[in-house]
Amino acid sequence: MMNANGIRRVALVACVACVGATAHVLAQWGQETGAAPAPLQEELFAIPAPPAAEDVIMLKLRDGRIQWGAIGEHDTIGFLFQRLDNGGEVRVPWSLLDPRQSDQLRTDYGYVEVEAEEVYVDAERLLLEGGGTVEGVIVSREGDSFLVKTDGNLQMVPKRRVRGIESGVRLPALDVYGREELYTQFSSEADETSATSQLDLARRCEGILDFTNAVKHYEAAVELGLTEDLLKVQGMLASARIKADNQEQIEYLRTADRLRKRKRFDDALALLQAFPTKYAGSSLLADARKQEAKLLLDRDEVAKDLVRSRWKYHTRKLTREAARTDNFEAARTWATEEASQAIAAQVLADVQDRVTSAISEDDVLRLWEERDRGRYESSTYGLGTWLLGEDRAGANGDNPAAAAESAVSAVDEQRKAIEDRIKRYLENQKISRRNQASDDEEDVAQTFWEDWTVNGRSLWLMSYYLEESGDFEIRPRASLKPCKTCGGLGALQLLVTGTVLSGETASVASCPVCRGVKVTRRIYFR
Repeated sequence: MMNANGIRRVALVACVACVGATAHVLAQWGQETGAAPAPLQEELFAIPAPPAAEDVIMLKLRDGRIQWGAIGEHDTIGFLFQRLDNGGEVRVPWSLLDPRQSDQLRTDYGYVEVEAEEVYVDAERLLLEGGGTVEGVIVSREGDSFLVKTDGNLQMVPKRRVRGIESGVRLPALDVYGREELYTQFSSEADETSATSQLDLARRCEGILDFTNAVKHYEAAVELGLTEDLLKVQGMLASARIKADNQEQIEYLRTADRLRKRKRFDDALALLQAFPTKYAGSSLLADARKQEAKLLLDRDEVAKDLVRSRWKYHTRKLTREAARTDNFEAARTWATEEASQAIAAQVLADVQDRVTSAISEDDVLRLWEERDRGRYESSTYGLGTWLLGEDRAGANGDNPAAAAESAVSAVDEQRKAIEDRIKRYLENQKISRRNQASDDEEDVAQTFWEDWTVNGRSLWLMSYYLEESGDFEIRPRASLKPCKTCGGLGALQLLVTGTVLSGETASVASCPVCRGVKVTRRIYFR
């Protein structure tokens, strides 16, 4: 039997034998080709030189491990890493690193997002009569028109159409000037013999998404002997070359983004959805998806703001139109059964016209529910509060007449006696009204409605719709103000003149304004 030491000796002999045989084969190959064989044993067993001490960094891996070594060549995908412990080299993708260190290193080396930070300029916004705006730089104010630089062109805007001008507006430079125009201006300000100036020009070219010229000036900066942050600049150059190769796609995505900023959401979405087909396999597919997600969020926010403002607008508009009818019951039925649907239809048409055609009535209702409700606004039934009936008119509110029912002093005994008479009178009136035919009540309401102003009807209908529809949030407690005519008593004490019965000098009559309901009702909504 052979022990462990024997096994190791055999393995070592075999290994040496293999080396010898290999050396013999290579020596024979070298004689045949005329090439001198390299010292095989030195190459096989030589230890790689470790990286220089000043180049060594600690690499943090995603799984928590660390490695010491130096970074060599790098690109947008990864880098070559030489280990300190054994001198070995390995290709490491950026995704293998701890995300924070990966982001920092990629930033240091210039591998930034394709979407460069744009150059902005100070401009003006011209507000036009009838709506609409023109944004750009006013080149001339002479004559009857403003001469405005916008979208790389000059536009004449008649002064009579301008109702106001907003100054200090910040716009992307490419929304005002042409790219070639901006590059000509930037390059005329640069020093062709200065590496720093060429580097600055390259960065400004990236700011106007001119990556072809950016590559040219990054290369010029390196050739002129740039030493500061050289590795970082080389990374920027590599990144700019990739962007220059994708210049057409970047322009395509920027066009979609400009349409988004102008709220032309459908046109922008069509471009973004066509991108994967038009540029199959593009490295910018992820950017296109991110841009599409941002567009959809912006579209929903714009639509939500429009739904909120237009719902309130059409509430006032349609209730006023409905208030023009002289039929009280027809107007009240509209407020409870038709108003919600009619308002939603109008709002839907506005959103489809101004934001996107890809929206349904269900989407409008959802956006209305998700609205920013803001502060409470108020609406009142006014002089028509009595049309609700006494119970409904005073529901969910503080009764202002309660104070009149509190304890009184001896000085107020006479006043209290009058109020008691009024109270008894109102009770008798209530019993009497129950015995009357409903047709009489309708006749009284109809007559009042016919004689009432359109403004009064409109406010009453809107208040009724707000409380009945459930479309708005109503504050739990309504505001009940005592009737100004009867002071919240529901009836008036009348002096009797002429021939009177013995001991009777006064009489009681129902208040002609509040009709016995005592209050004017105001509600709060949002």
